[in-house]
Amino acid sequence: MGKTAVIYARVSTTRQAEEELPIQGQLDQCRKKASQLEATTVKVFTDEGISGRSDARSGFQDAIAYAEAVAADYFICWSTSRFARNKLDAALYKMRLDKAGVSIVYVSLNIDRDSDAGWMTEGVMELFDEFASRQIAADTMRSMIKNAREGFRNGGLPPYGYSSQPAVDNPKRKRLYPEPEEVQIVQRIFEMRANKGLGSISISRTLKAEGHKNRKKEWTRGVVASLLRNEAVVGRTVFGKKDGR
Repeated sequence: MGKTAVIYARVSTTRQAEEELPIQGQLDQCRKKASQLEATTVKVFTDEGISGRSDARSGFQDAIAYAEAVAADYFICWSTSRFARNKLDAALYKMRLDKAGVSIVYVSLNIDRDSDAGWMTEGVMELFDEFASRQIAADTMRSMIKNAREGFRNGGLPPYGYSSQPAVDNPKRKRLYPEPEEVQIVQRIFEMRANKGLGSISISRTLKAEGHKNRKKEWTRGVVASLLRNEAVVGRTVFGKKDGR
């Protein structure tokens, strides 16, 4: 067999796939590059909806491991940012590939990684990639905090007693609205706690005895306890917490 290539493509979000180069577009360009290098593409790996700031990407991990195992000649991806958006991760995985004799090729960048100029260009690009990712994360967090302060949802499963629906004042965003049937159960739980002094175990047993379900699941001590301490249940907008903690 002649030269071989492993291809890896990634997009972080659906919007990125629409506004930038989608997975299929990356793969097409990577295959074309492999052909130019006179290499046979032996395996293709992808990750969708995953940030390059983390190496917890199953497609990426599999691609690296496969390239090492078969001692591929090339590891081809669209750009340095598709490989990683964390300079330390990039260095570690490039070292693994180098040890296996696998050359990294970026389709969108003509970098001679064996030259000093290429080494510098790649390093600068990786710094810009990580910086851009950090800026995006910071901007996203600010937007989510602003969204929460205005009483809108940032996603996630609505707490029992509510449903997440388009906001009346801004249909593009969502608010929590009481779910009539569930509200009655929530009120019952708080009444048993406040008026009768019952604990989570007793409350869960009572609800089960009365035939009530927690969205088709059984009421348990843990679920009742979580509901009782969940601030969102009593009308407060909660962001950045789990189970009201």
